[in-house]
Amino acid sequence: MLGLAVLVGLTGCLSLSDELRSQEAWVRQGDFSSAYYQASEEAERSNADTNFWQMEAGTLALFLGDPERVTEHLSAADNGFNDEARRMYGASIWDQTKAISVNDTLLPYAPEGVDRVFTNFYKAIAYGASGNMAAMRVELNRVRQRQYEWFFACTKAIASRQAGLTSAQQKTLAQTVEQETAAAGATTVGLDASSVVALTDASNEMPTQWRALQGFGNAYVSHVAGITRWCAGDASLNDLGFAAALVPQNTFVQADYAEERRGGRPSGRVWVYVESAFAAHRQERSLLFSYPSFTGHGVGTVTYNVPELLPRPALASSYAVNGVRLQPLQNMDVLVRKQFDRAYPGILARQISRILLRVAAHEAGSAALRQHDDSGLLSFFFDLLMGGYDIATNDSDVRCADLLPKQVWMAALPRPEDGRLQLVADGGLVAEVTLKPRGNTLVWVRQLSHAAPPVIYVIDLES
Repeated sequence: MLGLAVLVGLTGCLSLSDELRSQEAWVRQGDFSSAYYQASEEAERSNADTNFWQMEAGTLALFLGDPERVTEHLSAADNGFNDEARRMYGASIWDQTKAISVNDTLLPYAPEGVDRVFTNFYKAIAYGASGNMAAMRVELNRVRQRQYEWFFACTKAIASRQAGLTSAQQKTLAQTVEQETAAAGATTVGLDASSVVALTDASNEMPTQWRALQGFGNAYVSHVAGITRWCAGDASLNDLGFAAALVPQNTFVQADYAEERRGGRPSGRVWVYVESAFAAHRQERSLLFSYPSFTGHGVGTVTYNVPELLPRPALASSYAVNGVRLQPLQNMDVLVRKQFDRAYPGILARQISRILLRVAAHEAGSAALRQHDDSGLLSFFFDLLMGGYDIATNDSDVRCADLLPKQVWMAALPRPEDGRLQLVADGGLVAEVTLKPRGNTLVWVRQLSHAAPPVIYVIDLES
């Protein structure tokens, strides 16, 4: 029982859900400083949430316009994620044991997929905003690596269980992915879009396979990596081709890919990216489990919480810059949903194990006490203890990148002669942007709410 009490104590007394609600309220109001202060304070604590709060603090520093603190926090988060990935197997077993005994919040925050990609991507934006283009390109290489590692892992998993594909087709797709990974190398890993498109033409089942995979591919970060490398004279065909394969309806992305394939180079071009609103996020859902008691209680009950993914409202239905309509580039809700669905079987398996453990402990303890406790006092205190344990195990893991955009829009246009851009949403002015004097330019805009000021970075891609 002493060990059980220690594990219950590890859960702490603060509600992460409450902290995240406060954070969102502050950000929607434009009070980025209060949100950052809370996140940075939490990031200083050494616990399972440290990497999560480092990631949140870095994103909030980006909204504050402080690139130095962005890179400080996000580097700490990225290093923390890498450390978790390198931990010994025994340490992972211990983490899983604690989580099954109490709840998933005891698992160190070590995400895969979307959260990892944006940790490096926002670092890249911060480096670009401070004029360090060499560091930006290095960080975008890490973005590409994170993205393709995630995409390849999901590709293999889907191919192995896709009922509509023959075993030969599954093998072909898996081999293609492995060959592309091996040929590319760790720092320049990429997926040649033409190989994917060729697979979609192999049979009637393949387009279904590709549609399933699209939910794991991030056209946004691929396109930013592509145009940044393109302007620097580096190889960018894989990135632009991958983005083009993911969003065939986006004419700006298709035009960039077509021009790069012809050997063209951009000159005097402006790419505008708008991150809008907030992506779906995790919230707790409370459930009740009833079971027949074998110790004279009649029917026993166990309460437990599970995370569920809830969408948040959109902010605008259209954007335009200098009269050019922006086109959708990435629906982040799709990526977040795919990531959540991939993690949920593990969440559910641990929850089932946790329920069985709680029921077994309660039933066995009650049965033992009833044989030696004539007064019923020990049984009373035991029931109180188990009630406390029941409450302690109710916290579900709602940690996920909580500040990601719901929708990403983009446009590419020639540099205006006066160097000025006007960004409007649904006909109303969002911001006026003054460009740097020359060259190709990336304009990054984050519109968080109607009350909060837009966050804008202008990055000279020629520096």
